[in-house]
Amino acid sequence: MGSDGVGVEGAGRAAERARRIAERLERLIGREAVKAGGRAPTYRELTERINRLAGRDVISKDTIRNLHHGVNQKGQVPNPTVDTLDWLGRGFGIRAGASYFVDDAKAAVVDEQLERLEKIGDLRQALGNSEVVSLVQRASGLSDGSLHMLVALADKLKQLEDDASGGG
Repeated sequence: MGSDGVGVEGAGRAAERARRIAERLERLIGREAVKAGGRAPTYRELTERINRLAGRDVISKDTIRNLHHGVNQKGQVPNPTVDTLDWLGRGFGIRAGASYFVDDAKAAVVDEQLERLEKIGDLRQALGNSEVVSLVQRASGLSDGSLHMLVALADKLKQLEDDASGGG
């Protein structure tokens, strides 16, 4: 046992759990940053959003920071409650809450759903562009080979534009 009364195995499991929570929180924050044009939400903004959603104070910015870094200011592994993780998940629109942060299978399902939602959002944005709709209409009925060439051409043009603008 360590000097804090926690066995080495228990400390290892706690550290692994903290790492998984931190990684999943990083992915959620990263997704929000992409949606916001590169600006990630601050811990204060997340705290305000979650507490407003809860209708009471359920989380602090320090708690979110500690969970995001996987360690608190004293160098200890955070040990959040199920309630804290539930509210953290809900703050990102995840009803699975705590299970998203601690259950690998549940996290995989939720991440897949989030990716699908992002693709739907991208599709809606593209369909709002009349030139994209016109291109899709013209491409309808092309052979698979021609469609592959069209996709390759679009990818190359996007890469060239990104390089020209310094974005790639």
